[in-house]
Amino acid sequence: MSYTKIDQVTKESRAGLWSRLAAEAFIVVVALAISTGTAFSQDDQQAPPPAQGSEMGGHGGGHRQMPTVDEQLKHMTKKLDLTADQQPKIKAILDDQHAKMEALHNDTSVAREDKWSKMGEIRQGSDTQIKAVLNEDQQKKFDKMRQEQQEHMGHQGPPPPSN
Repeated sequence: MSYTKIDQVTKESRAGLWSRLAAEAFIVVVALAISTGTAFSQDDQQAPPPAQGSEMGGHGGGHRQMPTVDEQLKHMTKKLDLTADQQPKIKAILDDQHAKMEALHNDTSVAREDKWSKMGEIRQGSDTQIKAVLNEDQQKKFDKMRQEQQEHMGHQGPPPPSN
């Protein structure tokens, strides 16, 4: 083979190599764009929009996240017309309740079914402490508020046992 022929074959090989690399790079970019778009759309689907008309955060579909202590306090302040003196007392009770609930949630030694009754006991204890801070009118509103919450929840019991 002559040098010109070899040179021509090398140029053709390089041109073919570059077009093949460009095509592969294009495929990688398109695949990356598709996978990124899919990831973003899944994030959007996994984070449902907040429920309309909800005064406390986290009340969406299936598994609801408990409102924060500050959200609970804000809600109670509005509904019960808490005074500036009552607010820090109620917040301390809610903080304690939150800590107890969190500890119970993280306690793997307690059976799932038992956690529901223990959560109810914690809630009742907190409610008793809260009512001690409230005046008579606020106590009535608080009782009504709790009753409405129970009705809203549909008297849901514990979730079915996991298998």
